[in-house]
Amino acid sequence: MSTTEIAVSRYGLWIAGEQRDARKGATFTRTSPYTGDVVSEYANADEADAQEALDAARRTFESGAWANASAWDRHVVLKRTAELLRENAQTIAERVALEAGKPVNLTLGETVVSARAFDFYAGAVLADEGEAISHRVPNALGLVLHEPVGVVSMITAWNFPLAQVAQKSGAALAAGCSIVLKPSHFCSSPAMLLAEYLHEAGLPAGVFNVVPSDLDRGVLVGQHLAGSHDVEMVGLTGSTAAGRAVMRAAASNTKKLALELGGKSANIVFDDAPFEEAARTAVSAFTTISGQQCSAGSRLLVQRGIHQRLVEAMKEHVAAHVLGDPLDTATTMGPLINEDQLKRVQGYIEVGREVGDLVAGGGQPQVEGSLNLFVQPTVFDNVSNDSRLAREEVFGPVLAVIPFDTEADAIAMANDNEYGLAGGVWTTNIDRAIRVAKAVRTGKFFINSYNTAGIDDMPHGGIKSSGFGREFGLAGMREFQELKTVQIKLSESAS
Repeated sequence: MSTTEIAVSRYGLWIAGEQRDARKGATFTRTSPYTGDVVSEYANADEADAQEALDAARRTFESGAWANASAWDRHVVLKRTAELLRENAQTIAERVALEAGKPVNLTLGETVVSARAFDFYAGAVLADEGEAISHRVPNALGLVLHEPVGVVSMITAWNFPLAQVAQKSGAALAAGCSIVLKPSHFCSSPAMLLAEYLHEAGLPAGVFNVVPSDLDRGVLVGQHLAGSHDVEMVGLTGSTAAGRAVMRAAASNTKKLALELGGKSANIVFDDAPFEEAARTAVSAFTTISGQQCSAGSRLLVQRGIHQRLVEAMKEHVAAHVLGDPLDTATTMGPLINEDQLKRVQGYIEVGREVGDLVAGGGQPQVEGSLNLFVQPTVFDNVSNDSRLAREEVFGPVLAVIPFDTEADAIAMANDNEYGLAGGVWTTNIDRAIRVAKAVRTGKFFINSYNTAGIDDMPHGGIKSSGFGREFGLAGMREFQELKTVQIKLSESAS
């Protein structure tokens, strides 16, 4: 199937269990970053529409229709949603490929991970238990209750447009919260489809609301959702700059925040690494989604004993990438998301030419029938860890290779950065692997893998300028809960 065979999809706002037009009838369109053709049309929310969604979420939360629903009732809805995601996986994958330019094989994988998220939280809600404390003092009993935080606003990015929404909303719904979501204007269709599946699965109207908007309105809608006194918590996935903007808006009243932000992660390869797998994975770590992911392994720290050999081996894997139509299953790298991002990445390639040795890529291939928003996977060798290329997030398929001598050097280099989202180490020395994993200051770390371990129910999030709070797993659900302690005084003695 090619992009020219896909019809334009049209979506309204999703508020109180139904699609509706924006208050002023405004719409916006999304064009394919591959062909430039219009592939989707959306109702274009403004602040008043966002407030209407917040009002619906507030009414539903306070009614207790979901917040006070039994664990089993929540389980049934979440489990059925997982089934619907699997049943509609091809449709979702094609929409994401069209709107975001991600190769369809990757988007199918994202749908699988998203369905598993709802499976996980369907189970977690049944296992979620408070505590009874009876041994502190005589004649008293303490209870610790897990309660939903309340109304949650969510702002998500385009690069994992279903997985981010699934992880956040699955956890929040398991906790009993009501949600207003503003998805990225670059790829809003997965959120709209998920709203339909949740409704079909039996979620009460008003619990999950979606307010898509274009770039100009989206900034105002995001500020409204972050600053509203009708919101108890904000969950954001985005750039570090976006996270700081949300923090400023949220300061208008006290609310919880969970921010998953940018990164400049170090992938460390020692002389005794499993060589072939390290070389192959070092390339996928910075080229997946054309490098447009915050946890990309965009700094490759290589011990000098294998430095040149590893760089040579990586060239073969770089050259194997197929750039083309996101709907073609042979494609491994799609276009960048837009012209602005292309210019940004090209700018960093020019920086790389000044601070390192270009050993692979660096060009802009021309793909017939496309907008030519492609960049070759690009590797710069002998880059200083102090350079802009090593310190700033490119958000594109550009790698800085940095030689090192000792384990202490590698740890110091990895930590000498404002970000702390992810990282990895390659070595057959288990003691060294554990030492490095403990010493490098990140929220997530891989040993002899990178974004490929396949364990998707462990906590994910960053430290330092990469944010705070955790998604995935039980920790993800806990973010959307408050603890309430109840103390009961018993009579002194039985009558």
